Amino acid sequence: MLSQIQDSSTIMIGGFGTAGQPAELIDGLIELGVKDLVIVNNNAGNGDYGLAKLLKSGAVRKIICSFPRQSDSWVFDELYHAGKIELELVPQGNLACRIQAAGMGLGAVFTPTGFGTLLADGKETRHIDGKDYVLEYPIKADFALIKAHQGDRWGNLVYNKSARNFGPIMAMAADVTIAQVSEVVELGQLDPEHIITPGIFVQHVVAVDAANDIPDGAYVNLGIGLPTKISKYLPTDKDVFLHSENGLLAFGPPPAKGEEDPELINAGKEYVTMLTGGSFFHHGDSFAMMRGGHLDIAVLGAFQVAANGDLANWHTGAPDAIPAVGGAMDLAVGAKKVFITTDQVTKQGEPKIVEELSYPVTGKHCVDRIYTDLCVIDVTTDGLKVLEKVAGLSFEELQALTGAQLIDATQG
Repeated sequence: MLSQIQDSSTIMIGGFGTAGQPAELIDGLIELGVKDLVIVNNNAGNGDYGLAKLLKSGAVRKIICSFPRQSDSWVFDELYHAGKIELELVPQGNLACRIQAAGMGLGAVFTPTGFGTLLADGKETRHIDGKDYVLEYPIKADFALIKAHQGDRWGNLVYNKSARNFGPIMAMAADVTIAQVSEVVELGQLDPEHIITPGIFVQHVVAVDAANDIPDGAYVNLGIGLPTKISKYLPTDKDVFLHSENGLLAFGPPPAKGEEDPELINAGKEYVTMLTGGSFFHHGDSFAMMRGGHLDIAVLGAFQVAANGDLANWHTGAPDAIPAVGGAMDLAVGAKKVFITTDQVTKQGEPKIVEELSYPVTGKHCVDRIYTDLCVIDVTTDGLKVLEKVAGLSFEELQALTGAQLIDATQG
């Protein structure tokens, strides 16, 4: 899915500030390692999060936006002043209009906004019915990465509050639209009257399904990297107790800016808060919880997962690779269930789900379920059963991206 994106692509990224910003898709884009990107967004990133993180990675050559200068846009500010990023400034209404024009198949639009200003220099103007206009051309993209609340397998989307912003028009203006959603629902569960983006504009729908599959009252350890993103999607009507190997139980979301406590971090060294009733303990007790079977679920990343549930996530075995094991082996053998969150393939396009591991093993026969950017797979004694896959992807296409035999259980 994201692996379709190549160097020098033009990518629209939804969001007004951080509202509606598809942060997890952006993280995946960074991991892809592409460069020389042209990004279309209303802003130029906030803090070190999401879009700002993408800019900081050095992947972006140019940004087309309306309002890049904010109190927390230090990443863009530094790049711009150093001459390391190109800026095309567009009035916000014109930005929306030009994106819409691309989606509607228009060749150009005349707009009164900007006439007589520096932003109209060199552009064609016209006097129409007593008013002056500027000719503006559509903004089209190779890809659009957007965030919605719910989607179905046809790609129909509904949004949450003001997170809608640029999402619907960007979906229309890109060759390929990838939508990050909190939940994928069955066909018919979305009221036709409430669908904002019809599926004709969306090619891929990605859900952070692992969050929805964590039961009420569960004690859960989230591994560093991609698994930590799950904490943002935990249902608010459930009590889920997050455990961190450095001695935290029942920790909460990141603190507000300026309220960070350097002595309150999770295993990924990220700032967190504590929920009412949470507790601290030393490493010995923490690993007793992990190895003693007291954790209901561990969510880990992976280099490879084998068809029999073997896991490799600490070392590639390459002579120049630096191994890092941390608590992964303890979690693999100690948690009652192990969920894996990973991409379907590597940056080089090699399958990460394989018949047998070629990397050093972390844990034997430990994986229960795999969540990738393309599907959800249960590891069973009968084989790897595909429970869900993204809209528009055939079972045959998924099998071609997998190094082990799959069983199609999406119809049963």
